[in-house]
Amino acid sequence: MGDEHPLRIASELARAGRIDQAISCLEAALGRTRSMAERPANTSLLARTAGLLCEEAGRLPHAVRYYEEALAVAAEREPLLLLALAEVHRRSGQVARAQVCLDEAEALARSSAEVDVARRVAQLREAWARDER
Repeated sequence: MGDEHPLRIASELARAGRIDQAISCLEAALGRTRSMAERPANTSLLARTAGLLCEEAGRLPHAVRYYEEALAVAAEREPLLLLALAEVHRRSGQVARAQVCLDEAEALARSSAEVDVARRVAQLREAWARDER
């Protein structure tokens, strides 16, 4: 499957509608990094992409696992990744966990003045409030 370019290969597989194979490609690449004391710089991107593909395929528990791995290995907390995780938790019925992720993303957006993230947080809060009615 080509160890050097798992993101490219997974992207090509996904574009061809072969989502299961794309996820397997990314999982294989991630599996090779998990035993390393210092994981490669692209590990977070591999996990984030696997999470996105799992989310699109409706495999929400797997998406959560990959998003959490991406957050764990990222150089710093990423508000957009937290928003993705919040949405998956919410769709899975894990409202309290979703709220924690949303709150953290909002705090990060405020501290870094990320207007787009703050706007997205507000949109999610409004949508979730509508869903609760």
